[in-house]
Amino acid sequence: MTIDIYTFLLFLAITLFVGFIFGKLAELIKIPAITGYIVSGVLLGPSVFGILSDVDLSSLDVITNFVLGIIAYQIGTELWLPKVKKSGKSILIITAIQALGTAALVFGAVYLLDPEHRLWLALTLSAIATATAPAPIMVLVKSLRAKGPVTDTVIPVVGIDDIFGVIVFGLFTSIAKATIGGGAITAETALLEPLKEVFFSLLVGGAFGFLLGLISKYFVVKLPRKERYITYLVFALSAVLSTVYIAHHGFVIGNFEVNGLSMILTPMMVGMVFTNMIKKEPFEIQGAALSNFSGPLIIIFFTLAGVQLKLNVLISAGFIAVLYIVFRSIGKIGGAYLGAVIAKSPKVVRHWTGPCILSQGGVEIGMLVAVSSIFVGYPDEALLIKTVVLTGILFFEIVGPIIFKLSIEKIGEAHPQVITDVLKT
Repeated sequence: MTIDIYTFLLFLAITLFVGFIFGKLAELIKIPAITGYIVSGVLLGPSVFGILSDVDLSSLDVITNFVLGIIAYQIGTELWLPKVKKSGKSILIITAIQALGTAALVFGAVYLLDPEHRLWLALTLSAIATATAPAPIMVLVKSLRAKGPVTDTVIPVVGIDDIFGVIVFGLFTSIAKATIGGGAITAETALLEPLKEVFFSLLVGGAFGFLLGLISKYFVVKLPRKERYITYLVFALSAVLSTVYIAHHGFVIGNFEVNGLSMILTPMMVGMVFTNMIKKEPFEIQGAALSNFSGPLIIIFFTLAGVQLKLNVLISAGFIAVLYIVFRSIGKIGGAYLGAVIAKSPKVVRHWTGPCILSQGGVEIGMLVAVSSIFVGYPDEALLIKTVVLTGILFFEIVGPIIFKLSIEKIGEAHPQVITDVLKT
């Protein structure tokens, strides 16, 4: 059952208005507006007033995926290769160690401390724990105008982290399914499928980014400056919309079929290839155009994220959820610190990268959707996984942005004007 288009517009209006009000209220008590958006979503959702139900929310998924695509694209535009190369080795080391370290810690804690020692549960939760939500981090970076070694490390880490997350999730869930009798472990399902998703996400995104770069070089830069703003906005949005569509539906070439691509990696690659084909002036123009356009969409995105968080899961998740939250936090913070030490990164990067990458959200919700199809025939097991992870998302979606903001301000990477005016998102 879906809602009609005019009811859809009404729900968007309610989401935007209520989210904006709670964002401003959050600013008054000096916490990120993002947290206010999420809280307003919880109030609008089934947990409190029930204005937006599960059925309504499914009809709004297209908005969520579109905004996630815009945010991923913006992450890509920050990955300018000359800048990334300076710390490329350290970024890869930090990303790999914090992702694998988090998976190992969550797996060990859940498997050893769970009274039933459920291997399938430990494997699935550890895989989902590796992922980091780039959306709140990117929005806060823009809002705080953050610049510095920690910011320059965090942005590529959360982008690359999705690659690790997809591969680990595919491998671990395949093994998890086999352990509860769901089927045999095969190289195709465990490794080749997630690798194929990553490869074609990067390939399709790169192709769109290259096309965007050619359009900029041979067409847009020749326009009068005042016309470039709207032109870059049109082409960037067209690329994001196209890649989100392809990521959702996949594509077929002859007898070769790709069922779906990453909603984050594909548009992120568009932005990365594009930003490395243009000069500073067009980069600034297209960045300003997209940032100004996406403001209201950001409010809707995080408010809808809050709608998906149900307070009753806090009660039913129990001890396993506490393990998940505690050991994921230790894995992210400790893993980033260890990775930075091995990479010989500056002291500030060692101490503050971990606290800045705790957020969870969009990628993890996508993984939860996949859990239902992976554990088909095992509804109780799928429900337990969803309950635990949704509890973790509820915690990290609210607390993660606050910790990020406080960390960036403490180390002096936030723009002074933003600190005095209070965070605006």
